[in-house]
Amino acid sequence: MALPLTSLLDIVGQKVERLQTIHQGLHTRIAALEEENNNLRAELEETKKQLCNTRRDVEFLTMSYRLADSPDTIVSARRRIARLIRTIDSCISMLKEE
Repeated sequence: MALPLTSLLDIVGQKVERLQTIHQGLHTRIAALEEENNNLRAELEETKKQLCNTRRDVEFLTMSYRLADSPDTIVSARRRIARLIRTIDSCISMLKEE
């Protein structure tokens, strides 16, 4: 036999409330996942920057070891390069003065 209309409306009302609860929970979960996604994107950008800096450091170290075979010659080569850079800087400043 068919259920009375009020009983059917009560059942539908309960299901609607349950769906509303699930819907609110999903919206909360979406907001949390979007925040986590944004945090992970920021962390990824920072990691990419660190990777770029590390690659540059590796390139500089590789070049410095190609310049000299021993630590002593590396130090002297670095000093000589620094001295050349200072000389170039002073030449540039003298050219600016003229």
